[in-house]
Amino acid sequence: MVFLLAAANFLIKSRLTRTTRSPHPDLRILVNPAFAAIVFGVFLLKLGIFIPLTYITSYAKSTGYDTAFAFQILPIMNAGSVFGRVLPGLFADKIGRYNISIIFIVLTIFSVFALWLPFGDQITGLVCFALLFGFASGSNISLTPVCIGQLCDTRDYGRYYATCYTIVSIGCLIGSPIAGVILENSGFQYWSLIVWTGSCYAHGLIAFIIARGLGGGWKFWKIF
Repeated sequence: MVFLLAAANFLIKSRLTRTTRSPHPDLRILVNPAFAAIVFGVFLLKLGIFIPLTYITSYAKSTGYDTAFAFQILPIMNAGSVFGRVLPGLFADKIGRYNISIIFIVLTIFSVFALWLPFGDQITGLVCFALLFGFASGSNISLTPVCIGQLCDTRDYGRYYATCYTIVSIGCLIGSPIAGVILENSGFQYWSLIVWTGSCYAHGLIAFIIARGLGGGWKFWKIF
């Protein structure tokens, strides 16, 4: 990765003239309601996305699956994520980045509440959840930077991106520990952890819908 990034820095050519605008985080731009909403939405998605990645193996072992399968379920989830990071982008240019993001967040919520929660104790249900969650949540990673870019001028993108992910990084840090506390306080009943994951995504969905409405308008079929 270091080699590839170094090569990119030497080979890249800017299509814009150099600017004196700071690329550093600036909390003052949170006064933009659409940007504040998308930051909050991404924060909630990152709060939830690492919980299945962290706990799916221990969940499988506690449910009674053998150790070999318990450790295989995470690679299955990651395999789904490979396609989930690529395919949504192909449709996002035609349908809209926010629209596709919202659709895939809905799919993620469906995978948690309709597959993991009721059918996680069945091998078919758990595998289907892992594949669908990996696929649907992959767009959270690949499309989020593009969604941020739609709310600012290209020259300001570094500042907006840095501000967003400075805040979002806290969600990445605390998501799994919070889930661990919830799990412990519930007597290691994994349904509590599952509901918390789905709740993070459900509230993140609301934030994305608000950001989409404030940034691109409230017309249902508008491409944004």
